[in-house]
Amino acid sequence: MKTLVLLGKKYLDEIVFTKSNVLGETNTCSFVVKKNGGMYNFEEINFENEWKINYKDSGVKKAYIINDKSLSSRTSYVYDQKGSSHEKKFLESFQNDTDWVHICYLDDYECYEDLKNLSIPFSVDFCTTKNRESFMDIMKKAEIIFDSRERKGLYEGLDMNTKLILHDEYGVEVIKNGKIISKIDNIPTKGLSVNGAGDIFAGNFIKHYISTDAITASKKSMRETTNLLIKRKK
Repeated sequence: MKTLVLLGKKYLDEIVFTKSNVLGETNTCSFVVKKNGGMYNFEEINFENEWKINYKDSGVKKAYIINDKSLSSRTSYVYDQKGSSHEKKFLESFQNDTDWVHICYLDDYECYEDLKNLSIPFSVDFCTTKNRESFMDIMKKAEIIFDSRERKGLYEGLDMNTKLILHDEYGVEVIKNGKIISKIDNIPTKGLSVNGAGDIFAGNFIKHYISTDAITASKKSMRETTNLLIKRKK
């Protein structure tokens, strides 16, 4: 059995589900759900008893999320309740018996400089439009970078060998050294609850990537993530 460590803040999500959301108007919601989000969205993934998942949260974030099913979109409003903190020997505590580390939202983890000491394969993703140059040291050392395709412009001109996996409802682009090495198309499914879709895609990708390759993992994770989101409708 392989071990995956998830590192990031603990997100406390309050999700408002609505069939439409018109700014400046009074909108009706279907229901409201309170749950742990961020890396805890990995709990929805079927790891088929082949992976042990360890959650290592540092810091707390409150998130208010509008989940608009008519557009298959989500909008979030967040604030810090507690910042991530430096802990001596924190990373050393799990490196010896871990196969992969995934940093959930590198741009929201104040102690990201500590990650330079990671000596095992790791991946990162992002949740904001912060300039990516300040994270170059970590991104160059990472095995995989995940991000939304709408943020593709943030990586223009950045020279790195790390594979960049950009995804959205229309598919996936696998980029290396600034060049697209694979483009996988997807036909969007309407009316989905998409909150946490990026986390779920990343988890499915990691599950497959460790025994295959980036293109195969992209295809499988895109299909499995879509199927999981469709199951939410039932």
